[in-house]
Amino acid sequence: MSGAFRRRVAVAVTAASALTTTQAVAHAAPAPASAKPAAVVSLGDSYISGEAGRWRGNALENSGDKWGTDLATRCDASGCTTDPQLVYGNTHTSTNMCHRSTSAEIVSAAIPDVTAINLACSGATTSDVRNGDPERHQPNQVERLRAKTADHHVKLVVLSIGGNDLRFGDIIADCVQGYLTSYRCGPKWDSTIAGQLDQVREDVGATVKAIKEVLDAAQGAGTYQFVLQSYPSPMPAAADFRIPESGPRWSEGGCPVWDSDANWARDELVPTIAAQLEQVAAHHDVRFLDLRDAFDGREVCAAGSRQATAANNAANPLPGTVAEWVRWVVTGYSSQGDRQESMHPNHYGQRALGTCLRLMHEKTTGDFACHNTPGAGPGRMTLAALDGSLDH
Repeated sequence: MSGAFRRRVAVAVTAASALTTTQAVAHAAPAPASAKPAAVVSLGDSYISGEAGRWRGNALENSGDKWGTDLATRCDASGCTTDPQLVYGNTHTSTNMCHRSTSAEIVSAAIPDVTAINLACSGATTSDVRNGDPERHQPNQVERLRAKTADHHVKLVVLSIGGNDLRFGDIIADCVQGYLTSYRCGPKWDSTIAGQLDQVREDVGATVKAIKEVLDAAQGAGTYQFVLQSYPSPMPAAADFRIPESGPRWSEGGCPVWDSDANWARDELVPTIAAQLEQVAAHHDVRFLDLRDAFDGREVCAAGSRQATAANNAANPLPGTVAEWVRWVVTGYSSQGDRQESMHPNHYGQRALGTCLRLMHEKTTGDFACHNTPGAGPGRMTLAALDGSLDH
């Protein structure tokens, strides 16, 4: 408080003795942002909301605790009951399928001395993040962020977005349909995606800009880290499948795609999306976290991983050192869970992404790619510095 201000207050108190200490405090400047509780915030779509975080690997068993994979199931002597809200909370209802799970990336990051706030929602597009969509029960995430800044100082904001703008879910569904009806999905989608890339970069950029404007206005530029992340590949390249193309990929593996489509998704689709997001990050001066190879060897049907068996249960689950980190395609062969969980990071995958984010936060500056450690669990992720350009 300046000397001039103190003199003015003193004169006012002398002239009008009714001015109280309480009134003086009420007219003082707002508390600095650093006095607010610190928070880290995630925004965006299903890959960061925690979709599929209910599943600790994959298993063919449909009843009971699904051989220890279903974290939403509780069993006792009288049998088993399943309640997805044990994992997704009130974001698993008929009017809200955001699926913000207890293992969502922002929670699993376990960044010390902060409150983890998950504003992401399954199915969100760039427009949904900025504007919301009441018809689909999508919240306006930017406005929810603005509200959070009233009583939190945001140290880190992380965004996962763009996949739904490119209809990533439709692409996966079409590739599955292609496997069942003998056509290849890659050639069909290549030109469609190429024609959308400019618009997606623009829309992701507008979303990044809107988020920065909220935080800059609330607490000032340079007071937070902003991370834009890409997507991990949910399937391996064809050579790394443990189930051959002619094998039970549909009924047992939950990965019903042709080898050529698997290679297209792994080598073209996921890197192309990553390249667009890296460009946006560079243009808007935010950090970039490349996740495309984070699940190498841990993808659904990967040769280096396996499914749970009857030997596993809630007390003896398949560990993250050998389990798949991606939820398989939910099909008629399995009544487990929701179809929207298909091809998303499961409980182990979400924890792995959380480790990547914590490591990114600790670095404070720079762009990085995240990788797992072969033979290790989701807590043993590593970062490698990026040189500023991806291969595609």
